[in-house]
Amino acid sequence: MRIGIFGGTFNPPHLGHMLLAVEAMEKAELDKLVFMPCANPPHKTGLDIPAGEHRFNMVKLAVGENSDFFVSDMEIDAGGKSYTAKTLERLAEKFPSDRLCFIVGADSLCEMESWFCPQEIFKRAEIVVALRGGMKENELNMAIDFFTQKYSADIRKIDMKVIEMSSTDIRERIEKGKSVKYMLCDDVIDYINANGIYKGKTEAYAEN
Repeated sequence: MRIGIFGGTFNPPHLGHMLLAVEAMEKAELDKLVFMPCANPPHKTGLDIPAGEHRFNMVKLAVGENSDFFVSDMEIDAGGKSYTAKTLERLAEKFPSDRLCFIVGADSLCEMESWFCPQEIFKRAEIVVALRGGMKENELNMAIDFFTQKYSADIRKIDMKVIEMSSTDIRERIEKGKSVKYMLCDDVIDYINANGIYKGKTEAYAEN
């Protein structure tokens, strides 16, 4: 099988994440897709990030009843800093006969040279990259050529509908009491309100 791995902080998981997952499933011909909320992202030190349990639960709510999507607590249970290379190593041992496909945005691909053991990432997984975040396609193509030549990386580029949405903007809106409807699913909004996440409340907007 072709198994998609979609890692991230998911702080919170928004509809842009869900759209990317759907596009990756279709265009990279995946058999299933696993959301992998991280424990502590090494590139986001110093930030106040909700507990892994909360982010795991929010992703579960965002996924809903989609039978093609799964949510793993592997990195959260491992604790400490979450490194993609180590996660893919464990997954390769667990699914030795399957093809792992690691899903990233174009901005993340361009930063992967600075990640922990990038050679192990490219060794153990096909990279499925989506052009988004205002990046120019020629910049992405240059990054793909670089990693292909240096690491013999297998990288598949997919086109996706552009949605200008970020978790940072959503958190700021919640903290200010502004509406985040149509950015998060209503179940996630209700969960955020019930658990006092992000020090704000938007429940009135989830119901209208």
